[in-house]
Amino acid sequence: MPPLLQAGVPVGPELLIVLLFTAMMFLAAVVVSALIYRDAKRRDSDHALAWTVGAFLGGFLVWVLYVVVRDEVGDSAETGGL
Repeated sequence: MPPLLQAGVPVGPELLIVLLFTAMMFLAAVVVSALIYRDAKRRDSDHALAWTVGAFLGGFLVWVLYVVVRDEVGDSAETGGL
């Protein structure tokens, strides 16, 4: 067994795996939210912060929604996309 899984966590390796998965999902949400904020600011969106909070809390559904409606607030050829 790898030494990382022998760390002596209270419930065993299952808890460690769940915690690592949760940390990875949190990190993905932060990174994608930051990318959405940067893209919305480049497109001069008045609602860049709202899109960022929505992307962080709403997850994949809001990410897809942003990609679909983002062209309404600017020209993607001008900014180079996301």
